[in-house]
Amino acid sequence: MLAAGRGVRMRSRLPKVLHPVAGVPMLNRVIRSVQEAGVSHIVVVLGAEADPIRATLAPEIVVAIQAEPRGTGDAVRVGIEALPPHTERVLVVGGDTPLVTSGTLRAVLDAVPDAPIAMATGHLSDPTGYGRVMVRDAGLVDRIVEESDATSDERATTLVNGMIFAFEGTWLRKTLPSVQPSPSGEIYLTALVSHAALEGRPARAIAAADSMDVIGVNTRAQLAMTESTARLRVLQRLMEAGVTIVDPASTYVDECVQIESDVVVHPQSYIRGETVIERDCVIGPGAEVVDCHVREGARISWSVVESSEIGPRVRIGPYFRVRAGTVLEADVALGSFGEVKNSRVGERTQMHHFSYLGDAVVGPDVNIGAGAITCNYDGVAKHQTTIGAGVFVGSDSLLIAPVTLGDGAMTGAGSVVTRDVAPGARVVGVPARQIGSKRRPTQTPAEEQATQR
Repeated sequence: MLAAGRGVRMRSRLPKVLHPVAGVPMLNRVIRSVQEAGVSHIVVVLGAEADPIRATLAPEIVVAIQAEPRGTGDAVRVGIEALPPHTERVLVVGGDTPLVTSGTLRAVLDAVPDAPIAMATGHLSDPTGYGRVMVRDAGLVDRIVEESDATSDERATTLVNGMIFAFEGTWLRKTLPSVQPSPSGEIYLTALVSHAALEGRPARAIAAADSMDVIGVNTRAQLAMTESTARLRVLQRLMEAGVTIVDPASTYVDECVQIESDVVVHPQSYIRGETVIERDCVIGPGAEVVDCHVREGARISWSVVESSEIGPRVRIGPYFRVRAGTVLEADVALGSFGEVKNSRVGERTQMHHFSYLGDAVVGPDVNIGAGAITCNYDGVAKHQTTIGAGVFVGSDSLLIAPVTLGDGAMTGAGSVVTRDVAPGARVVGVPARQIGSKRRPTQTPAEEQATQR
């Protein structure tokens, strides 16, 4: 796998092959396709500045270093030296071909050893920048013509090759040393095609399953093009599995996301990372869900949810933010312009307007009034707020952590709670003080009023 290129045209401090496509770095996408094709030994050829890429690779991936950038042929020479000496077939793939599929790789491998070389090809509507593949009958390749050397007729050919080749191992080891450097001093892997033709065993052109499989990424524009194609492939797979994508053109789903059948995804939704969404959920419009597990029947609209667990039938939004470390239990309802961070919120709890929970443990059947806040940070450290079952937190209450509100407690509007509140107690004022009689810890305010009537 060739990943030694510097990617100068990307104009990026990030190595080219680490730029993500559909949420997965290009090189990792290619590695996955190679593994799915059944390849047993993987060698990644890196350049002198290898450390950032090496750090992303699994331990079983072998790294070979091409100390000087002397072309693709030289990179392959470095790579095969790290392979077992009697490898029968060698697959060569560019680390910047993020759309290549295991099916295309398998087809190329299967054409060897009937031919010493097989190569993936595709017809592109705009082949600018690619070498043109000159073929005769039965898909036999005469030569590859680089665009700079091509005649006008050759440039009119739309059949191109990507960096996807398979070689007969013994033939590759014998022939590669005979390839002469170009005037620039580089050794081109594609020169081996002419060698095979001269020997009377021409290379075979294998049509890629999708012409986009052969696309290489050298610029930001090409990166955007592959991103669009990868995203449409993901959405097509999901729709075939029973997911409703209302508008694919405005829906963005990463490759690693798992979505069960009968989920509906509305426009302007972004589902990223290691997210899992169970059946019957409704996502969007305008939702961003990142690294979350969303349980059956939940609904998220016009909101951002990150690194959290969302329970069954939870309702979030519009305009709510759920931050990392949050667990929302079943039937929680979170409304407009609020935020929850690093908190566990119990079943059936409601928090509808302009409120904040941070570093809190909240029991079931709690009502968080408009403007209520857990004051979890004292300027030095974060502290926990504990709110028991059936608590009523009045509007604009400030809960100064660390503090505990016992089951069934109630705070009046505008209270500043600086001390623990006993189960069933009512507190009001600044600072809050207990007033009136206690109600049963599990009795809600509405139940209490009904009892008094």
